[in-house]
Amino acid sequence: MNTQKLKATSIIVAIAIASIALIVNLSQTANVQAVDPPKGNNVYVFGEGVNPQATFTFRDTAVTYDFQLFDMTTNLFGTTASGFTTTRGVPEFTLARIVGDTPYLHKAVDQTYENGGKSIQDYQYKVFDVTVNLVQAGEPMKTLEYKDCTISNYKINTRTDNEEGYVTGGKTGFAVVETYSFGCNGLALKSPTYDAMITSQHEAKPYQ
Repeated sequence: MNTQKLKATSIIVAIAIASIALIVNLSQTANVQAVDPPKGNNVYVFGEGVNPQATFTFRDTAVTYDFQLFDMTTNLFGTTASGFTTTRGVPEFTLARIVGDTPYLHKAVDQTYENGGKSIQDYQYKVFDVTVNLVQAGEPMKTLEYKDCTISNYKINTRTDNEEGYVTGGKTGFAVVETYSFGCNGLALKSPTYDAMITSQHEAKPYQ
């Protein structure tokens, strides 16, 4: 009788241990699956830490997204044989980033495509303002405020020849990148670091 009880107890203990092990394993699996991949420009290495962020002001909301590439595609100054001229073209620029969670910008692309781009048809995300900040340690170093912008082009491509710009840890890999092109009706330039310096000088006491 004691032997049978011992066997029964052993079976119960074995089942209990197996159940605990199964629960722990499932818990660890769930935790692994719940971990999101790293996102945003804190993942990448930028020279002196300067990276582009863009704030889009649509009719119904304003959102800020990280981008990895920013290019001014229109010259800031026009030129002639005698030097600079005030004649400037339409402000145009491009932004590129890993395809990610940018729902409003994706919707703007969809609506632009569906409505034929610069047609007379009005739609929710047709025209918007874009503020591009070149950020270092969380502070804007240079600001470009684009007004009345529309999406002039959009493409997605997989980059393999410069993957070191997107993959960290010395590993190689692929980067699925989306590139947005914009045309705008106005541009204002701001220098936050200069403004902060002047403000500090004005607020300084004579004996400081």
